Amino acid sequence: MAITIKDIARMAKVSTATVSRVLNNPDKVSEEKKELVNKIMYEMNYQPNALARGLIRNQTKTVGVIIPDINNLFYPAVVRGIEDVFEINDYNVFLCNTDQDIEKEKKYMNTLLEKRVDGIILMGTRPVDPCKSNHIGRISSKIPLLMVNDYVLGAGVYAVLTDEVEGAYKAVKYLIDLGHRRIAYITGDGSYTTYQNKQKGYEIALQEHDIAMNKDFIIHNLPYPEGGKRAALQLLSKKEERPTAIFAGSDQIAMGVMKAAYEIGLKIPEDISIVGYANIPISGDLYPGLTTVDQYPYETGKLSAEILTKIINGEQIHQKKFIMEPQLLVRQSCSALV
Repeated sequence: MAITIKDIARMAKVSTATVSRVLNNPDKVSEEKKELVNKIMYEMNYQPNALARGLIRNQTKTVGVIIPDINNLFYPAVVRGIEDVFEINDYNVFLCNTDQDIEKEKKYMNTLLEKRVDGIILMGTRPVDPCKSNHIGRISSKIPLLMVNDYVLGAGVYAVLTDEVEGAYKAVKYLIDLGHRRIAYITGDGSYTTYQNKQKGYEIALQEHDIAMNKDFIIHNLPYPEGGKRAALQLLSKKEERPTAIFAGSDQIAMGVMKAAYEIGLKIPEDISIVGYANIPISGDLYPGLTTVDQYPYETGKLSAEILTKIINGEQIHQKKFIMEPQLLVRQSCSALV
């Protein structure tokens, strides 16, 4: 039979209220009584009911983390940073994967709300269509909600972002400074804000350097290695006027570009220069090492969890958006055009 709070109180010869205070407000109990109650709970292997304690404190010490695609290596790196912070603060994390399905996202958010989580971190970009984001404002009016890599106006919505326009600009300017003028951009679904932001940075860099934009050099495909490979083969198979450099909207797209280059006998960086975006953990282990825009996935996760923890604990956070400055991480996948 399970040990109850009444059993602990009887063995310690204290009231159930004292045991409850030891569990929920230990500062209000004398050291002597606190030590006695804790000793008996340990000896009896007593496990407090987490839900009941949460109801008393009006907190469940749980948070929900929703990611759009667990196969995208960027998100596990962010989750690692999130979990490291929440572990220190004694929070449990419910991890949900939506497969980029808005209906699944809505379902998970409602489920997390029913489970009385203290807050939600919602990761990933989304289509610009506002009708696909109405549920975010509704949920954020009930519990704290922090978005990563996107932002939707809402009562309780906060966001940790990187300046994707600036990051893309830095990547393309770097290629231009190396002498490249035929620079392609391979990206994911153009209806998503992240790829629109990066295309804007790409276009600004070309315009500033008086390079005419070739629409044939912009290809939207699946944001995975297979999509990058398919698009790169389309571009690199041309004998004349093919690009000398490719800016990929993600490191995973860049991985596919590298594979395509090898398959048709091109050397990297001698024949084609490639820049990725995100700095996922594997990007430095590719051959050659992938030059990429560092989106600080682990640090993004840590900052997101730290901010949400403060909000949950009642701290006043007047700033709604926290924008991280992306940096170009130069490795070995680019060379100057001779």
